[in-house]
Amino acid sequence: MYYVKLPYMDDRVSVFDVCQAHAQLESDFNQDGIVIERPSNRRRWASTGCQLSRMRYEPGGRWVQICSDDQDDPGDNDVRDIYLINVIRWGLPMDKALHVTVQKRFTKEFLDMLGYRSMN
Repeated sequence: MYYVKLPYMDDRVSVFDVCQAHAQLESDFNQDGIVIERPSNRRRWASTGCQLSRMRYEPGGRWVQICSDDQDDPGDNDVRDIYLINVIRWGLPMDKALHVTVQKRFTKEFLDMLGYRSMN
């Protein structure tokens, strides 16, 4: 298995978890097939799905419940964290459940560093 070091993450994470988080971001936030908020997608005008396809990534039946309690499947925590960090960094819209999950998973100092704005 291959691992990478990502900004904002303490430990190295599986490239499969990175791909899964991005596949779910595209599914949840795409506009006309592209997550335009992602700067590299705008620059290349290529969807995340297109990039994942070039990498031959196929999630199979895997789908991570982002707002689930991490006790349900702690093996999916990296996918959750990558997903949530990118939602904050790219300024994607969040519903109440995402806000609650973000506030449970991360410290106030970390959220301040990312520029997170709560619903309040």
